[in-house]
Amino acid sequence: MKCKICLLVLLFTVITLHARKDYKPLRTYIKNGGAIAQLLPTIQSLESDDELKDDPELYYLAAQCYKKAHDVENTKVYLKRAYDTISFFNTTYGMFEYVLKCDQKDRIPGKNGKVKLKYRSKCYNLVINKYPNLYNAGIFFTRKRDFANGCKFWSMYLDAADQPLFAKADLKNTDSKMPRAAFWYMSCCFEKKDYKNVFKYSDLAIKDSANTDLYYQYRAVSYAQLKDSLKYERELKEGMEKEPYDMFFFTNLMDYYNQTGQFGQSLALADSILGLNPDKTIVKFAKAVVLYNMKNYDDCISLSKEILAEDSTNTDAWFYVGSSYFNQATVIDDAIKPNINAKSYAANKQKVKDLFRQAMPYLEKYKMLKPDDKDRWAPQLYRLYLTLNLDKKFAEIDTVLTKQAEAQKKK
Repeated sequence: MKCKICLLVLLFTVITLHARKDYKPLRTYIKNGGAIAQLLPTIQSLESDDELKDDPELYYLAAQCYKKAHDVENTKVYLKRAYDTISFFNTTYGMFEYVLKCDQKDRIPGKNGKVKLKYRSKCYNLVINKYPNLYNAGIFFTRKRDFANGCKFWSMYLDAADQPLFAKADLKNTDSKMPRAAFWYMSCCFEKKDYKNVFKYSDLAIKDSANTDLYYQYRAVSYAQLKDSLKYERELKEGMEKEPYDMFFFTNLMDYYNQTGQFGQSLALADSILGLNPDKTIVKFAKAVVLYNMKNYDDCISLSKEILAEDSTNTDAWFYVGSSYFNQATVIDDAIKPNINAKSYAANKQKVKDLFRQAMPYLEKYKMLKPDDKDRWAPQLYRLYLTLNLDKKFAEIDTVLTKQAEAQKKK
């Protein structure tokens, strides 16, 4: 039995000496300093060593190495000398990365099944006063539009607060900047089109009341990019409830309803906004488009003319007035039975011509304002001029349509 004990002690001593020997480059660096980048391959190699990878001392020493490198830049800051901002922040990150790894390994139960936290206090004291630098780094990289690094630092800032190592600091309840950090993380993910992770810290980001509008915008657009139409609609609705005067939610929700044929919903939405602000021209125009899509041409004409009275530069309002008259005319014209002796024939033909004449100045105005939008005005003016026997104008439109047809053939 005594021999077995001696062998175990000897084996433990050999392993300890082996570890101490392997850690010598780290201890040398902690004492003398140098370029941290040159030490990283050594640290990574030690982490992959089966005998050492679960040793918390390895990670504590690595954190101390990063602190040594960090102190060099920090001294320059203190002395108001030129310093490497990126190196300053990256060494901060390295310290947190390795104290968290150290604490994770330190929590592994021993052979007796018990956990002895040898490094908890050391790790905590090593980095706790550096915690604000993670936030400062997040701001720095976000402003630089380096969104990948922004996400990296915001994530460390937020995740560290949940780790057992920092439990006694109670960061989630004592740090008022947590919601803002969560919002900035969301923003960085959105900017780099990492739409799935936009939602990672949503429960915290919603508490940042200064950015409620952007919070819902990011979520709505992300759901749209992820092809989740139901959640897209939900976010737009919630955004409208929170920010009823923000036109982002109104215009996108209107587009969604129109594209999905939910015109009743569109109309109700427009009326709800006009109830808050009756003079909102953009909402009136959106309602006019809905009325047009619902083939409620009389109301569309009336509302579009009201819009033009307020803003004659609203190009599309000219089209919707003209096109509404045009559509009313074609409905009657297409329904006329080809019997010139019928009593209603002449009356209906006259109605058609009257409606075309009412449509003409509006469609011609739209043509003048948007000459390149031939697909919209050319077919309507073609039929209108043909019906009204306006030969010269008809010939011009006929030439336009002929050229369009030839151009399509060449494509």
